Amino acid sequence: MRKQLIAYTLLLLPFLSAAQGTYIPIGSDVNHYLQRLEIKTGLVKGFHTSNKPYDRKMSVDYLNRLDSLSDMDVDDLTKMDKENISYIYKDNFEFDDEHTEMTENPKLKFLWKHPANFISVKVPHFALAVNPAIQIKLGGSLADEASKKDKFKFLTSKGFEIRGQVDDIFGFYALFLSEQGNFPNYVQDYIRQTGTPPGAGYWKNYKSNGYDYFLAKGYVTITPSKHFHMQFGYDNNFIGDGIRSMFLSDFGANYLFLKLNTNVWKFNYQNIFAEMTKSYKQTGADKLLTKKYMAMHHLSINLTKNVNIGVFESVVFRRENTFELQYLNPIIFYRSIEQALGSPDNAFIGFDFKINIPKHVQMYGQLLLDEFNFKKEFSTPGKSKVYSLFHPRKWWGNKFAAQFGIKYIDAFGVDHLDLQLEANMARPYTYSHYDTITSWTHYNQPLAHPLGANFKEIIFQVKYQPIQKLFLSTRFIYDNKGEDDDTTNWGGNPLKVYGTFEREFGNTTAQGVNAKTFYVDFVATYEPWHNIFVDFSYVYRKKKSEDVARNLQTHFMNLSLRWSIPYRRYDF
Repeated sequence: MRKQLIAYTLLLLPFLSAAQGTYIPIGSDVNHYLQRLEIKTGLVKGFHTSNKPYDRKMSVDYLNRLDSLSDMDVDDLTKMDKENISYIYKDNFEFDDEHTEMTENPKLKFLWKHPANFISVKVPHFALAVNPAIQIKLGGSLADEASKKDKFKFLTSKGFEIRGQVDDIFGFYALFLSEQGNFPNYVQDYIRQTGTPPGAGYWKNYKSNGYDYFLAKGYVTITPSKHFHMQFGYDNNFIGDGIRSMFLSDFGANYLFLKLNTNVWKFNYQNIFAEMTKSYKQTGADKLLTKKYMAMHHLSINLTKNVNIGVFESVVFRRENTFELQYLNPIIFYRSIEQALGSPDNAFIGFDFKINIPKHVQMYGQLLLDEFNFKKEFSTPGKSKVYSLFHPRKWWGNKFAAQFGIKYIDAFGVDHLDLQLEANMARPYTYSHYDTITSWTHYNQPLAHPLGANFKEIIFQVKYQPIQKLFLSTRFIYDNKGEDDDTTNWGGNPLKVYGTFEREFGNTTAQGVNAKTFYVDFVATYEPWHNIFVDFSYVYRKKKSEDVARNLQTHFMNLSLRWSIPYRRYDF
């Protein structure tokens, strides 16, 4: 597939001739700043926040137009808003000359010339930024562990990131990161079940109960016009406005993809063609892992200043070391192609929306349909049509997932106190397929929600920024999930073949070995210098299962120092 994607890219190059650039990391607080501003300004042309990561140039252009947006008033921006806008300009110095301040006396004449970057260069037609990528996270578990030694938890990350821009047409980014560490008991339990640390791909054992892996990513971007942007590389993506995504999230490992983004008038149309890896077991011997492929598109439309709707469609398929060329068609519905090929692949369709209640509130949601058969669900033998309509049979094959959420910024008149409430659910067997390779997964991990399927979840999040350099947040999560034992398949694990379902009718969400989990965390982050962070975090998690052997309680706290690495929550 790599050869095919490169060839496809080269076919487009003759048409490339204004500017967009590299992307803001998905975990950066800058994303939250921009989402807050969108609620205040209303939806605008050229900026669609449901597709992440955000393009740096597009974000700067959005800020430059704030004064001209009809829904904005100077009084709508607080002092903290203006400080955060200044922060975004500093973070994206290559696309801004008017607002970014140069350091008066840079150390050694080349260090921190721009406040956000360790080494930076900006000359006509070229900009470059280089930063260390370092994280030291030390903590302890207050819950029972196998030994006192296991109570100590740590995570170290070492590497660097580099990004650049040439002639406002060509951009590049690379992050080289090596991580070693161990995790709290519930994350260790997740690793035992899935065979890989969250977000990682290939890994090795490290000391006692530890893991060693790379989290490298890199890509190039090319801009043919102000309406079209192309990215080719190794990274991940997120579609949606919520804490979770029922379509595509950044929870799992990075993957190779070609992304085409078309932004015209009120429309944003995004295509992703990707090569991924099937589930695997760590055997100790190096070998070539089996490939799988994905094609996806998402259309986002700003119907009005306050209403956005979107349509999502994707297909996962396996071919013998080749990409199915018919799925390269960026316009047609994949389901029609999949049926014409003999229906061998795993296709999805979804719909999303968001509605702004100006200045303070945003409602959003997603609906994903994996498969739905109306006749199977609402046709009971020997019963009338009216009876059948009100007594669904809960057929195993009716697979779907849904999300609804609401955001409330500057809650109760308190500046930068932001609340968010979100509900998620996925029916049993959603995201799975008759072939484990074509499930909606990559490297043993879900491509959408961390819990996979067969669950219900409620999330309540509070974020507060009392001063520009201090961030406080807490997250409360309650989920009810149906799990399997060694011999059953109740629909919670997308890596299992759905043909092994337990019963044809009478399936309910959270069926199987029922487990209820309560999770709460508190995170305090202080940023003494731009892009350098000190974090204190505390996590309490309690899982209560019908199988008492699976009960698990976690008390965990740690202190960390980060440079150029976004904070990551293990909130599942």
